[in-house]
Amino acid sequence: MKKVITVLCISIAILFVLTGCSEETASVFESTFSAKDAIKIEEIDWNVTESILDGERIVSFNYTNNSKYTILDVEMKFRQKADTTPQQLSLFDELKETYEWTDEEVSEIYILGYNRKCADRGETVSDSPCCINGTYIEVQSMEQFEIMEPDMVTIVFEGKDGKGYTIFYDFISKTYSESSEGGLDLHEWSEKDLCRNIPKIEAPAVNVTSDQDDCFICFAYGVSADDYSSYVQAVKDKGFSNIEFENRTHMDATNADGLLVSIRYNPIDEELRCRIDKEESDT
Repeated sequence: MKKVITVLCISIAILFVLTGCSEETASVFESTFSAKDAIKIEEIDWNVTESILDGERIVSFNYTNNSKYTILDVEMKFRQKADTTPQQLSLFDELKETYEWTDEEVSEIYILGYNRKCADRGETVSDSPCCINGTYIEVQSMEQFEIMEPDMVTIVFEGKDGKGYTIFYDFISKTYSESSEGGLDLHEWSEKDLCRNIPKIEAPAVNVTSDQDDCFICFAYGVSADDYSSYVQAVKDKGFSNIEFENRTHMDATNADGLLVSIRYNPIDEELRCRIDKEESDT
């Protein structure tokens, strides 16, 4: 089973700038800033509700960001309550039969609620389907969710220094911790000649996953549908006028030099994937 991409992978480049602040002030900030103390769970006003997405009923994870920071990703794990009965677990009988799960596997089922839309301060994000065991299997009903309780939450946010931080809150021990990676830069791009053929993507977070002489791949997060359409047009304006395929979320095109660009958009996660190759390849 394909796994849902877990916490937003952010390793991208931005300089820390505080206008009018001295290097000494910046140094003090860097030494006193604590990511795990920056956001408290009470500032994430979350809920799980039944919703309609593209004409289909879903169990949706939603939240309002009441913190002082821009949040890039929230992922909450829900585990079965201690007093869950076999009768309640029968809610998963259809999935058990479909995927040939054992009784033990059913007893270990958990639900993952996640929302990877970027949320500014005070903003509410919604309509992100909850899933079973961190896979692409969606939760079928609120009844399945109601036998669960919060276990652990992961929050990725942009710190005051413009870097990306990941923190964790354990609902059982009521403790916070932070990623050992510390602050990661948020805007990565390539300096290779190949990447000069496409416009640089402007987004809250951009992650480069391949930067070779013959292939460049990146993911951009916090991209609206209008942003996606604008970027597609900008790519066409750069010379990719031979359209091989295009619909509202996907475009493949080549230019006069035979370079192939493929752009895909996930409206649920507001994620844009861009790939450029020197020759056609599977995308």
